[in-house]
Amino acid sequence: IVGNDGGAFNSEILIQASTLALCKFMSVSRSFCEKHLPLLFTALARAPAQDITLRANTVVALGDLAFRFPNEVEPYTPRLYACLRDSSTRVRRHTLMVLTHLILNDMVKVKGQVCEIALCLKDNDSGIQDMARLLFFELSKRSNNPIYNLLPDIVSQLSEVGIRREDFRSIMSFLLSFITKERQTETLCDKLCQRFPKAKTISQKADLAYCLAQLKINEKCVKSLNDHYKLYSASLFDEDVYKSFATIVVKAKKAGKTPESKQFVADWEGRLEEAGQLAGENELADQKASKAKKRVARRKQKTASRKKAPAAAGSKRSTRTSRRGAGIEIDENIAA
Repeated sequence: IVGNDGGAFNSEILIQASTLALCKFMSVSRSFCEKHLPLLFTALARAPAQDITLRANTVVALGDLAFRFPNEVEPYTPRLYACLRDSSTRVRRHTLMVLTHLILNDMVKVKGQVCEIALCLKDNDSGIQDMARLLFFELSKRSNNPIYNLLPDIVSQLSEVGIRREDFRSIMSFLLSFITKERQTETLCDKLCQRFPKAKTISQKADLAYCLAQLKINEKCVKSLNDHYKLYSASLFDEDVYKSFATIVVKAKKAGKTPESKQFVADWEGRLEEAGQLAGENELADQKASKAKKRVARRKQKTASRKKAPAAAGSKRSTRTSRRGAGIEIDENIAA
């Protein structure tokens, strides 16, 4: 009944009751649970869009199974996270409640899928937003601060998801507020700089620059930024990227206490301005070269089409001539 292969069962109540019964049996036996987990997740994925109760109840039951048999459910964790994107607010709320319970009780490891929870910070439902904030607040209280370890991956994944820039900056501004230790700030600054060459679009590089600008910059951060200058210098032609680094310069000037550090910041600022102008000129030259290539390609196409036109006209003329000659011969034969 739970699998409902071929759609033999049409009663929503029957399928809901059968699914709950299966989950209760699974909570009794480890082997029975492991055997039927694929069926349960398949039924969850195939659940009709209008049957919100079935999906919500199944998610809650999966939370109980994960608490009972964490090792067996762990391989299916990404599919549980996927329910955070369900069309139903009720299902998303239940899923976030289950994941919050499992994460805070160390029954589920906080991995790369935490990006899905970060997206809940901008959910349409205010209750889901508050629950996501609560989860990150609780995580930040832990001694190892797992948010710090997850931030680089969250930045990259959010950039690839393609959310609105305002939502991205709102989420990252909230998460980066939990980075308070100088050592973590310095290491995170280094990691974000190293991600510039891996960014595929200028928009992703602008996101990285924005995250750098939200950090509490100190002298070691400025030194790290100067050492990694080549990694981001080619991106300074973009207005958003340059604005973010200008913000970092302002923070660095406030953090500089000695004359040497202030002079170091001034020299780095000069390199940024020079690189920004040079990168802008290079970008403009690349755009002109690209337009020139397109013009050359269009001219070649026109030239090729002109060459084909006379050849086609000649072939038509020869065909007409041969037809006329054949007509003459026929007329001569008739006369004979």
